[in-house]
Amino acid sequence: MKGTVWTVSYVALWLCVVTLCLTVVALLRQIGVLHARLAPMGTHFAGEGPELASVAPAVGLDWGASHLSVLAFTSATCTVCRELKPSLEALRRQYREVRFETIDGDANQDVFNAFRVRSTPYFVMVDRNGIVRGRGVANSMEQIEELLRESNLATESA
Repeated sequence: MKGTVWTVSYVALWLCVVTLCLTVVALLRQIGVLHARLAPMGTHFAGEGPELASVAPAVGLDWGASHLSVLAFTSATCTVCRELKPSLEALRRQYREVRFETIDGDANQDVFNAFRVRSTPYFVMVDRNGIVRGRGVANSMEQIEELLRESNLATESA
């Protein structure tokens, strides 16, 4: 009888430990999601990129293909860019009327130079007429969404 109680309590304790471990793993995953979603608000403008309301440089992209084109300037060595890739995919699914183009700095240095982009991740929003409606460094999904909102307002008022 005494040995049975010890065995049952030992199994119950191990079940509690396994349950707690699984809970910790689930919570750690949520922290990563919250970090990407709730990073500091506000896009940064470092004095680079094309001027707002100016004509976007001719780089071979068809601006008339969609209401708004989002150019995401990234680099293979940029850790923030790699962390933003899932967020960009989520935004692609959410904003189907917006065209998203990812431009890698290693393969497209001429496009970086044409848009005067020096840092990544940098975003430029261009409307269907080829006019720059938004730009800035964005390090989180919220910042990209803020740029999209501002660009849509500028597009609607033009």
